[in-house]
Amino acid sequence: MAQILKATDHTLELCKHALESSKVIAVPTETVYGLAGNALDEVALLSIFKIKRRPLFNPLIIHIDCVESALKYATLNSLAKQLVDEFWPGPLTVILPKKAIIPDLVTANLDSVAIRCPRNPTFLKLLQALSFPLAAPSANPFGYVSPTTAQHVKASLGDKIDIILDGDDCEIGIESTIVDLRDPNKPKILRPGPISKEALETITNVKFEQKVATDEKVLRGPGMLKSHYSPVTPLEIISLDSLKDLINLDNKSKFAFIFQKRPKETIMQERPNIYWLSEDGLTSEIAHNLYQLLRTVDTLNYQNIYIEAINNNEGMKTALKDRLSKAASK
Repeated sequence: MAQILKATDHTLELCKHALESSKVIAVPTETVYGLAGNALDEVALLSIFKIKRRPLFNPLIIHIDCVESALKYATLNSLAKQLVDEFWPGPLTVILPKKAIIPDLVTANLDSVAIRCPRNPTFLKLLQALSFPLAAPSANPFGYVSPTTAQHVKASLGDKIDIILDGDDCEIGIESTIVDLRDPNKPKILRPGPISKEALETITNVKFEQKVATDEKVLRGPGMLKSHYSPVTPLEIISLDSLKDLINLDNKSKFAFIFQKRPKETIMQERPNIYWLSEDGLTSEIAHNLYQLLRTVDTLNYQNIYIEAINNNEGMKTALKDRLSKAASK
């Protein structure tokens, strides 16, 4: 069973040794916890796919410690340099032409690589101690709700790995924004995330195309399938009014109901099967709590989970709509 280790010089050295020995460990990031292995080592890469039960056609993101390291693994154009200078370290993944050193297992045999410099201080310190990048998809079985605590990882994968490096709760709580920058004249957002379309376009003065989820087998980056991030319990997205109507009909508490913010009605606050993602509807708080609450509710044997729809596409709400839509598409 995996050990959860707080970051110290000693435990970081243990993690470094494990990674240098082709082992796979769980690591904290500012987005979600990752299942990390040497991105240049096919033994480690195959272990990641096996542990997650992840299909080989789904590319991995490699994680590096600084912008300069990216030059070893990818060819950066002017638009990419502008974006990574602005948003790294941080929750932005860029897809660029790969260099020959990157194994085909990382990229699903494609000619591009997804690359990111995270800002979680524990993960960055580990990356700085290594001579290779880390592939680190979310540390959960493929398709399930991503983990945002070390305890989530232990519950899902604790019998399959030895080390979970604990960096406390993830700061953001949803996965990075992924942008395809292979053609700087036609940049595309493949997965919306914490860095919004508006933020990307404001910094670059370039229009970004927003791609939609797909069932195609050729994927440039992770998180693009129509069904993903799903609890075992069936999840349905409904309007606020429909949510309240269903609550009034649910006399036996067979269903879980999730609001974006704390409901005003006292009677609803007192029902044990009613939950909310934020006290006042703050988007960053909703994102931080989304996966944690879905995982909690998923363990409580409800017949269905009903969650309030997110109705606008401003900022990070685009990413939240994306995650909920995929979670409900199982």
